Amino acid sequence: MSRQHFSAGSPARDLAMQLAERVEAFCRTYLSNGHRSGGYWIVGDTGNTKGSSLFVRLTGPAHGQGARGKWQDAATGEHGDLLDLLSAREGHRSLAETLAEARRFLGNPAVAAKDGYASGTQFVARTDTSAIARRIWADGRSLSGTLVETYLRSRKLEPPYPADLRFHPRLEYRDHETNEITFHPALLAAVIDASGGLSGIQRCWLASNGRKAVLDDPRRSLGHIHGHGVWLRHDDPACPTRTLLIGEGVETVLSLAAILPSAGMVAALSASHLAGFILPGWVRYLLIARDNDPAGLRAARKLASRAVESGIGVSLLRPVLKDFNADLRLLGRDVLVANLRRQWPEWLAA
Repeated sequence: MSRQHFSAGSPARDLAMQLAERVEAFCRTYLSNGHRSGGYWIVGDTGNTKGSSLFVRLTGPAHGQGARGKWQDAATGEHGDLLDLLSAREGHRSLAETLAEARRFLGNPAVAAKDGYASGTQFVARTDTSAIARRIWADGRSLSGTLVETYLRSRKLEPPYPADLRFHPRLEYRDHETNEITFHPALLAAVIDASGGLSGIQRCWLASNGRKAVLDDPRRSLGHIHGHGVWLRHDDPACPTRTLLIGEGVETVLSLAAILPSAGMVAALSASHLAGFILPGWVRYLLIARDNDPAGLRAARKLASRAVESGIGVSLLRPVLKDFNADLRLLGRDVLVANLRRQWPEWLAA
């Protein structure tokens, strides 16, 4: 969908880069039903429905791979720059309509110069958020005896816990609307890339009672997340089953850890990241613990399709309630196991 025919220095390309420089303001204007999560704006689709299938990069270089303003819908495969997104959002029938709306948003005149080009903007390099993620991770500590352990136990998740989860006693939280800064304890989850390096983190801020903090957005990701995940049982090429279990949330995947002891386990952190997860070469069988909502189903089917194309066997596992942690907490382990046994009996532990 991306307009690859935009030439360097063209009015359309210049406007796309100017929109990318104001990408968060753009998203708040045209995708108001979404929300910020780390370096991404997450929303349901180009029509601004609520959900988590479409993600827009809020950080990154001005152009090239990983550029800010680039977006993708994990459910449909659509992708492009902010002019593409604006055209789809507003239902434009011509490029001229889209350029006019872009100039209106930017406050530019319809024709900014004699040659018809929009006025240029100096692009400022953004901070490498993966470096910030590594610094925060280094400040984390073991979960034993901390508020994170209290939180996980309240979710019916018992120790021992993976090493890729840590506790931060006082982590900064910035309100994106007011810019007010407060500090709260937090659960940190390490996002590991294909080389085994830490590329990002997820932060879950907690209240003093061990529940999620009452904040507008108590979960946020930071760094390079897409394609990677939080390894809750590390990938092992020597694993005799060559089986990988993947789900969206950390709690969802941990809910199945004791039931599937021989599988590698990874949390992708959102539906869009689940759909785009880069599968390790050692995987021969993939279990997708999907969330029970339309975005979760679309993402699971997209990942399953890619896996099948690579010769990997796939099973989709569906919870009774909204996710497998809700099943564990509200219905109990016996119901969770019985539901899994109906869907995938041959691999379940006795």
